[in-house]
Amino acid sequence: MKVLLLGGFLGSGKTSILLRLAQYLVSRSEGGTKVMIIENEIGEVGVDDKLLKSQGLQVRELFAGCACCSGGADLINDISYIKKNFDPEWLIIESTGVAYPLQIKENVEGVFKVRVGVLCLADAQRWRRLRRAMSELIDCQLECADWILLNKVDLVEEEQLAGIEEDIKGINPRAELHRTVGNRPMDDGIWRGIAEGSVWNA
Repeated sequence: MKVLLLGGFLGSGKTSILLRLAQYLVSRSEGGTKVMIIENEIGEVGVDDKLLKSQGLQVRELFAGCACCSGGADLINDISYIKKNFDPEWLIIESTGVAYPLQIKENVEGVFKVRVGVLCLADAQRWRRLRRAMSELIDCQLECADWILLNKVDLVEEEQLAGIEEDIKGINPRAELHRTVGNRPMDDGIWRGIAEGSVWNA
């Protein structure tokens, strides 16, 4: 089972990206690749639940709050349940927008002895504002990423985008960085690079 953690601040477009990635993974083989999703939402209602289920994807929701803040107990229980009952080829964890991915990654890797890949979104439209207000959180979300998608690039001028990319490379020079627009068709090469990346063989 490959575990992919999807992170990024609130409103960065994680659900749109999640759907496109999951659909790509499912379509990779004739029999269909088994993909399961855990939504780690804050609050009592999973706001993306209906949208995800309408796409024919299996969803097991968490309502206990942020996994990294609660010690990860509920997340670990959910992964154990999924592994035992479904044993999917891929498990995607969509973390809450205020989570620190490294804490979740270390919890999951420590318990299940699996490699967790980290895909994080950066919000191009709100980049400057978010970094001024909460630079520690934004930087920590990106520092541990294997792949970073600079999303909403259609809303930002090229000169600004180049500056944002320099900022991101300064935070995490080793991650693969791609520009994306979450609500438009995307190059399958991005998804293929994630699915077949060397990170899974590390």
